[in-house]
Amino acid sequence: MLSLTFRTETGKNGPRMAINKHSLEKTFAVAVEGGDIFCRLYEPHEKDAMAHAPLIALHGGPGGSHAGMYDALHSLCDERTAVFYDQLGSHFSPAKMTPDLMRIERFADEVAQIMKARSFDKVVLLGHSWGGSVAVEFALTHPEKTAGLILSAPLLSTPRWVADCNALLQNLPPKMLETIRRCEANGATGSAEYREADRFFSKRHYCRLDKPPAAMEKHRSKRNAEIYNAMWGPSEFTCAGTLKDLDYFPRLREIAAPALLICGEYDTAAPGTMGEARALMQNADLSVIPDSGHAVYVDGHEKYLAAVRRFLSEKIDPRPAGPKTASPRP
Repeated sequence: MLSLTFRTETGKNGPRMAINKHSLEKTFAVAVEGGDIFCRLYEPHEKDAMAHAPLIALHGGPGGSHAGMYDALHSLCDERTAVFYDQLGSHFSPAKMTPDLMRIERFADEVAQIMKARSFDKVVLLGHSWGGSVAVEFALTHPEKTAGLILSAPLLSTPRWVADCNALLQNLPPKMLETIRRCEANGATGSAEYREADRFFSKRHYCRLDKPPAAMEKHRSKRNAEIYNAMWGPSEFTCAGTLKDLDYFPRLREIAAPALLICGEYDTAAPGTMGEARALMQNADLSVIPDSGHAVYVDGHEKYLAAVRRFLSEKIDPRPAGPKTASPRP
């Protein structure tokens, strides 16, 4: 199945339309514990790109969708085989989600099942936010199957995340902070005043663009709030769900695969925390994208893609050194 998606490129004579250098080769379902997950497989047209380690993208949430990630990151499919999919219970992979299915170990096993279905030996995982948690869980469980990690504004520790969010909250206008605290204490997080405060916070720390792309709102409309509330809670500021004790910091030293930590300057995945994580990992780089929030691949789109491509070319797909030439004799 051929997917011709047009995008704008800049040439010597200004903007021009270009066709993706990849195709949607297949849509397929993979059986996992609790149901089936819906996947899209994209393959590059160039033979050399086909030889690169495949990439599997892990969306945020919990309960998000891959649609927004593909909208922003589809050009990476020009350079390697890639799979984008919705985790079980999310929009394109509907399922009745019982508590035993909302375990991070089960979400990480979805990656293993995709790899088995496609006969992938090793993959690069690009996990955003909660997807970064899933990527780390997979890398710790299956180091032999992990070619590399791109941890995009990842949730690595709930206690640190909540502490970082609360530090950011202190910079809000006092009346707005009081509204947030009062509504959360009273269980009024669905009120108009709370939603307005949340929008204000999001403009600072989620998506900082004056006019967010329409695809972002469409993506957010696909979210499964039931999964999000059960695993996280009513807001980014407080975790009352099953992820409240999540903390990978004690195990980050175990990750030997090349890794890129990438976040926004104003991200709720705070640059300071990401720097501490990088220092613990064996082979990790950190890229902080200026003037970007948690939707860093949208806010800082071009710089984000440049950082990802640099990491892939230098750490995952390095070109073999050419033959040495003998120095001429004097």
